[in-house]
Amino acid sequence: MALSWNIRIGRKSWFRFVLPIIVLSLLCYGTWAYCHKLCYEQVDKQLHHKSVAVGLICAVCFLDVVVVFIWFQIVVWVGPGTQPHVAPFLILPIASKEKTSDISQNTSVEYDAVVPPRCYQSDPHGYPIWCSQCQSLKMERTHHSSELGHCIPRFDHYCMWIGTVIGRDNYRLFVQFAAYFSALLLIIWVPICVYIRTITQLNHSHTPRLNANLITTLVFAILGWLLTTSLLGSSIFYMSRNKTSLEAIIDGKRKKFGTRKIFCYYSEANRLRFVVEFDRSEFHSFWDKKTIFANIKDFMGSNILMWIIPLGKPFTFPCESDDKGSPFQSDQRTTLAEILGPYEETLSDYTIQAIEDKISRGEYLATLRASGDDSGPVY
Repeated sequence: MALSWNIRIGRKSWFRFVLPIIVLSLLCYGTWAYCHKLCYEQVDKQLHHKSVAVGLICAVCFLDVVVVFIWFQIVVWVGPGTQPHVAPFLILPIASKEKTSDISQNTSVEYDAVVPPRCYQSDPHGYPIWCSQCQSLKMERTHHSSELGHCIPRFDHYCMWIGTVIGRDNYRLFVQFAAYFSALLLIIWVPICVYIRTITQLNHSHTPRLNANLITTLVFAILGWLLTTSLLGSSIFYMSRNKTSLEAIIDGKRKKFGTRKIFCYYSEANRLRFVVEFDRSEFHSFWDKKTIFANIKDFMGSNILMWIIPLGKPFTFPCESDDKGSPFQSDQRTTLAEILGPYEETLSDYTIQAIEDKISRGEYLATLRASGDDSGPVY
């Protein structure tokens, strides 16, 4: 298994780890205050509930290790993923002539091109979106990350508390991070609230009655629990609708400012490509898989057991063009599915039907014929 080291060394790159270091420091402080000041000094020594104290200490320390281990996977080991290089779609004829050193001789050189899929996001002219930084097509739900320097498949958001981008590969780990961190903070603040009255009564002759470290830990634990729980809830809600956080924000802006979403679709009946747009009144979840369970599986994986086991593995799907000296110079004809592998995104049946309905009503921006469609598009 290839490791995915996602630490990009550069000027000011260390700044993104400031907040994670602060969070880790607070976690260490809270663990010390909870285990020593509450469990050892109060629950064990004062109340003589040794088994309870040992159980709480073990639970918190175990969850500490789990949370740090998940963070390491999210940032260093697995990362958000990298979209494989995608050469331009075979829309126009691509054979060209290049002259050699012998002027009298011409050499025909073909360049890599990908057979266009049945449907893809495009500009108003039907051409796919291009990433100038990666020199590659930018596929559905993919966005370029300036922090990591490459395109992230199913880009969700940049998490400043973790210090990296959340994408296709580390999204399940991110949800698990929020869930386990929320459970950790819950185990911290609930026992403090349970024992706080008993502790103050036992220490009525002492000043202060409650250790200041416990008060500080209680405040931070409740605030952190509210943050992680709301984050977990919003992630589950977006997963149930098969949306990323970024898509939810962008769709909200589109509905407010009247922007649009455009697809280039191949109609087998017409043997022609149609450029279809959806305005703000027609927005819906374009990737919805019909059921909530199917949508969540699309994000968390088909193995339900791995939903609770915090162990991630980066996709290591080889891209054919990566094995060649030049990313373009070749006579290969590949399909998008062969290149993207597990990173391929599929539109919902409802979206395909909505596109076909628009075509039948004549509601499209343009039409075009792609050279790669001669042998039939890839579905």
